[in-house]
Amino acid sequence: MNEFYPPNDELLKKTPCNSRFILINAAAIRTRKILENKILIPINYKLNKPYERSLEEIYNDKVKIIFEKEEKKESILRLIAEQYIS
Repeated sequence: MNEFYPPNDELLKKTPCNSRFILINAAAIRTRKILENKILIPINYKLNKPYERSLEEIYNDKVKIIFEKEEKKESILRLIAEQYIS
């Protein structure tokens, strides 16, 4: 079986709080920007689809996931917890 590239565990290390929810949303936002502007960061992409390329950019530290305020991070994490607890 082929391993997923970029590796999931390495991608999660580059995400605040090691959250898959945050990773998926950040990659979706970057994918939208790729599709709207057709602008790719100059790296040697191994993958072809825009969503996969956004993950590859995160993996290669060309796109960083940051929060503007600490409050946002807490509210997102609270939302995630409430979603799974309910």
